[in-house]
Amino acid sequence: MARRPKYVGRLKFTKMIIKEIDLKTLRENCVDLMSQSYMELGQRPNKEDVVSFALILATDLKLDFPNLSFEDIKQSFRQGIRNGNEFHLNVQNYYKWIKAHRQIIWDNESKEPQQRDKRLQYRSRYGVGTKTIGNEIKKII
Repeated sequence: MARRPKYVGRLKFTKMIIKEIDLKTLRENCVDLMSQSYMELGQRPNKEDVVSFALILATDLKLDFPNLSFEDIKQSFRQGIRNGNEFHLNVQNYYKWIKAHRQIIWDNESKEPQQRDKRLQYRSRYGVGTKTIGNEIKKII
């Protein structure tokens, strides 16, 4: 039996793809995402509504977007809220946001990191200094 990796905190799963995240953790992350999204939209639903909607989101992600990472989902909500014309949160809107963000990912898959859409910067290690640090280490050794 394979050992499960140890993770501290729910948001450490954000780099994992949806189908690899267990349903309980995904639901918890969705509650956090929905709470944040409502706050950013200036809405104040009750806790039961947030949790219910988060459970629907978790199920939708497992069924329809299993190959995206949770970070992709978070970024699609971020872009949808900030750049969209929808000022309320519902299933149609978040599907629109996720599908639009997925299309951006697909359109930029074959491009070099420097040429990718800036909204996908979170997916790249380009520009984080690892190559420079690696070269400096080689000079020392």
